Amino acid sequence: MAGTHGTRVTRPWQRHLRRALGTEHNALARATDRARSRSLVLAVLAVVVAALLGAATARAGLGSAERRAAEAAPHRHRIDAVLLTPTRNSGGTADAVAGHYRAAATWTAPSGQHNTGTVQLRRPTPAGAATTVWVGDSGQLVPAPPSTADLVSDAVSLSLFVFGCLSLLTACVLGLRLTALNRRADAAWQRSWADLEPVWSGRAARKPGNGEARRG
Repeated sequence: MAGTHGTRVTRPWQRHLRRALGTEHNALARATDRARSRSLVLAVLAVVVAALLGAATARAGLGSAERRAAEAAPHRHRIDAVLLTPTRNSGGTADAVAGHYRAAATWTAPSGQHNTGTVQLRRPTPAGAATTVWVGDSGQLVPAPPSTADLVSDAVSLSLFVFGCLSLLTACVLGLRLTALNRRADAAWQRSWADLEPVWSGRAARKPGNGEARRG
């Protein structure tokens, strides 16, 4: 983008990139400035890599979860159960408000075996009512198979966790690096000022033996 007088405006990221690559022609740029720019560019690249790793983790996790769900599907059966008792709260008023109820129920397994157990329901239900449960091959209660949305949500959560951990690690390393560079730059500035200040203030010229005749 051209400026008012036809000069090209350099954005900060462009300046840091050129400085990191050693293509910036700036006599005022110090070694610590170039090291700072390289650190920033490497940090950006690390975040990009973290995003790619997070996406790869999500894809791998989703594929693995889908394979496990497909392997378990033939051994999960959705059948009807009959409540033997009315529902009751699983753990008090809070669970009742959240829709957590339980009751004793009976059902017949795919093998023909009769089973009983405690089932979970979302609303109060009287004894004798029918409800749907998931059971294994032997008739034992098993969790309902996860939906595609659940699998995707878990994969995305894992991806964000990996990306967040790697990004946090990058931020910590960058912070330590910039702190060290700032200390180095301050120490270099103090050494330069210690050499320049006597000349700039004239104190060096007023010292005896520096060409100025001593009075008296």
